[in-house]
Amino acid sequence: MGAEEHKKKAPKKFKFAVITVSDTASRGEKEDKSGKFLLEELEKAGHERVLYKVVPDEKMAIIGAVVEAFEKGAEVVVTSGGTGIASRDVTIESVRPLFDKELRGFGDIFRLLSYEEIGTAAVMTRATAGIIRSSGRTMAVFCLPGSLGAAKTGIKLILNEAGHVLKHGGE
Repeated sequence: MGAEEHKKKAPKKFKFAVITVSDTASRGEKEDKSGKFLLEELEKAGHERVLYKVVPDEKMAIIGAVVEAFEKGAEVVVTSGGTGIASRDVTIESVRPLFDKELRGFGDIFRLLSYEEIGTAAVMTRATAGIIRSSGRTMAVFCLPGSLGAAKTGIKLILNEAGHVLKHGGE
């Protein structure tokens, strides 16, 4: 069975959470444009929001928000921010240990699309995705950079593949 056949059998709608990782936005010093854009796009596509949270670039805050999303029934989590190489960028280090399976292809395709848009600066992102399994449930987590451009690029991939990821991740 090909990818298109699998996608036909994948969930069309899912519960989601958006977690923005930003010291400045968490202190109210900067508006969270990327997180709000992601919320709008996911809701516009008919998916149900269960959590929106802005947390600082702190491992325990990030892990806590992902766990909270799971507890609230999220099937898909999108994080925005903390995927770069600065010392405070710890989103990947926070969520990767929670993954049962990492979807490195998501980051590869994201970087390819980013390269087409912004050039070689795309090497600076460590965007990735993975699935977390617990209590008989599967949750997909997609980690994006914090820029609005990254949110616009990433949401296309997420909307195209999230259901497919959930289908296979739950098998």
